[in-house]
Amino acid sequence: MKRFEDEGAYKYSFYAVLRRGEQVDVKCKSCGGHAFIVVEEDHLAWKCLQCYAHGIQGTEYHYMAKNNCVRCERWFNVEVTDEKKITHKSSHIECPHCGTINHVELHKKPAFQGCYPDIRDGRDPVFDMELYFLDYVRGKVVWAVNREHLNYLISYISADLRVKPGNVPLKTASHSIPAYIKNAKNRELVVRTLTKLQHKTG
Repeated sequence: MKRFEDEGAYKYSFYAVLRRGEQVDVKCKSCGGHAFIVVEEDHLAWKCLQCYAHGIQGTEYHYMAKNNCVRCERWFNVEVTDEKKITHKSSHIECPHCGTINHVELHKKPAFQGCYPDIRDGRDPVFDMELYFLDYVRGKVVWAVNREHLNYLISYISADLRVKPGNVPLKTASHSIPAYIKNAKNRELVVRTLTKLQHKTG
């Protein structure tokens, strides 16, 4: 009997994988070959291992004006979205409390806070690239974010006995696996499909 001890919840989410410094494997936009997404400083980047194409996530910024009003002396911290104003280091900002115009320095910070939505339909949420380890079982998509995730799925689905580790709360990594993958009648076909993906090179 094959026994499998599950892992912590969300371990293989897009955000968690990248936060750990690991890569998400995707298909290159240019050649369809093996590419990967990684975190570089304050943005995401993708790089192809075959044709060397690459791209980066354009960093978006928030511009904040914060100061004490020259008239009512109350503190304000407002976001500036006017494109004419954000091209300058400082701008004229109306106090949200009394309406007085203040000349205030603008503070720029990246909108990227290291958190992303998760993968949908086998595509990453930032570059919209198809995952490299992806196939279909009975018309439904089956995918893994990287080789480690692929190995996890094969071990989980092929196990006869699945147990939670003692130190894990209610949810485990298997919580996010779709029901059709866990379904007993699909088990053999899913394992065969995932095993085939293991042999992809690159």
